[in-house]
Parts: sequence; C-alpha cells; structure tokens
Amino acid sequence: MSKLATIAEKTGVSPATVLRILRGDNKEVWPSAVRRAAEVRSLAMKLGYMPNASARATRRGKANAVALLLSTNQGRSNLPSELLNQIHDSLDTHRLRLLVSKLADETLTDRQALPSILREWACDGLLINYTDHIPEKMIELIRNYRVPSVWMNSRQESDCVYYDDFGGALEATRHLIELSHRKIAYLDFTVHEAAGRTHYSRVDRFAGYLQAMRSSGLKAFDRDRVAGVPVRDRLQATIDLLKSPDRPTAIVTYDAAERLLYAAAMAGLRVPQDLSIVSFGHRAVSGELGEMFFGRSVTSMRIPAEKAGKSAVEMVLKKIAAPQAALPSRVIPLDFQIGDTTGPCGTV
Repeated sequence: MSKLATIAEKTGVSPATVLRILRGDNKEVWPSAVRRAAEVRSLAMKLGYMPNASARATRRGKANAVALLLSTNQGRSNLPSELLNQIHDSLDTHRLRLLVSKLADETLTDRQALPSILREWACDGLLINYTDHIPEKMIELIRNYRVPSVWMNSRQESDCVYYDDFGGALEATRHLIELSHRKIAYLDFTVHEAAGRTHYSRVDRFAGYLQAMRSSGLKAFDRDRVAGVPVRDRLQATIDLLKSPDRPTAIVTYDAAERLLYAAAMAGLRVPQDLSIVSFGHRAVSGELGEMFFGRSVTSMRIPAEKAGKSAVEMVLKKIAAPQAALPSRVIPLDFQIGDTTGPCGTV
C-alpha cells in the first residue's frame, strides 16, 4: 500500500482530501476538520510523505511558479531588497513560487538555450530584471518565441514596468526653482556611454532637468565640467565647481548624494544654507532604513520598488493567461520626499 493510501485509510478520508490538506487547499472551518487535518499532517510527517509537485505540474501543464531572470553581471540587474520582497510576497498571495536564476549573455542569446528555459526551470512565466546593455538578440528571441515575460526597470515597446525618471527629475528641479534657486546644476557620477547602451534613467533624468530649466527661462549648467573629466579627477572637479564664482546654489544629482555632501564640505559649503541637493534613491528619507548621512536625511526622488514589484507580478500573471497579448507598459511615478538637504536660496 502506498503512503498516500495509508494516510487516507488511517485518517478516514479520501486520498484526494489528503492531497488537498497537504497542499493547503482544504478549507478547515469546523473543529472536526481542523483535528482531521492535523492528524493527516502529523501522519504524513511521520511517514515522510510529501505530494510530488513536479509530477502534478507535469499533469496540469502548469508549474505554479514564476522565474526572476538576472544577469550574471551585477551592474545590469539592480535588485534592491524592497523589490525582491514585494515580488515574492505578491506571488505568494497567488500561491505561486518564485525561482531566481542568473544567466550569462551567452546563454541569453543562444537560440537553443532560451526557448527551453520554461521547460527546464518548471515555471510558467518570466520576470526579466535586465536593465541595460541588453543584447538585441535576447529581446528578439523572447519576442519570437512568445515566452510569457515582463521586463522590469527597462523601457520596452510593451510588456514592461519602469519608472518615470523624466517626471522625477522635472519635479525635483521645479522644487528647487520654487525655492528661488536659479543656478541649478545636474551631476551624474556614473560612467557615461552612448544613449543606446546606457540605462534609460540616465537619459531621462537629465532630460527632465533640462525641460524644467528651459521652461523657467534658466540656463542649464554644463554637466561635462564634472562628467567630462576622468573618474579619478571628478572629486576635485566637483570641489572646483562648488568653489567657482558662478557656482550652483542647488544640484540635482543622478545618485550618490554622499559624494556631493563630501565635496560640499571640502569646498567649505553648508547644506542646505549654501547648497541644496536633491538625489534619487530606493530608500525613504526617514526611519531606520532612511538615507541618512551624519544624521542628515537627503531630499530625494524615491524609486518605489514595492509598487514596481507588485505591478510586474500583476502583469506577468496576465501574460501567462494570454501569452500572445502585448500589454501596455506601466510607468511608475517616483515619490518626492523632503529631507534636510534643500532650503531657500541664499546669497552667493
């Protein structure tokens, strides 16, 4: 007699009920049902019996799992804990498992490897967290083979969830303008590359800054005064900018606010009395996980990874239900959070 049949016979229920209880599908409302379920679980544990999820998935043609695809290059798959936790929790509410795997570019562009991903991983769909330097062949293969998938933090024609970095930079710059700042610079300390290779946020944040400045009749600072110099010289270039006669009274920075706070201190400037700073980041400006530097919180355009994770899961479930349907992109607005690094413009 099989273990399943033994459990059913000794607890007085059918094998189908045993499976429902062990899978958590059984509704246990009445006290008698609760006791019976406890007996089934206890006996199953004693006998070492667990339902075969793989066999069940094969029979049904569904794995009840979604895979999160990452690049082996860490810089191309930014995965903050807030995003990962929300993906997991959103899938869990639908009783779906999350699988995580990293693949090299060579695998992602292999015509034989990519189409077998769903079968080998035993998953129903993909969440692709591959943000920049995306191989064109990878996009082509996913499109041609109609893999039920959703791109995250990557702007595609459809089937993607990404952030409104343009709107975030526009709002950040307008905030500084409302504080009477007129000399506002935009700084990006990342390595500059051609627009087709870099992440869309690098282009959009600068474009949002430019639009806010131009619509207010203000002159944009030459960002190459810092970004155009070798990486090893950028700290000194930033200090020189902050010491110059035409120095900015406010800065919108792509990220890395701590670098600007350090440079401002080296230049003898007080924040925000002499220099206001707005940055971008995943963490809230207050609380235990806040972006705090020496007890000061940074005014930030917060990237709402939790909202993006929830939206991505909702979209991939729709893709699994209708793989051939092209779903409209979802653009997630950034959250503006006031910190200690912005204030009214003083005299320069």
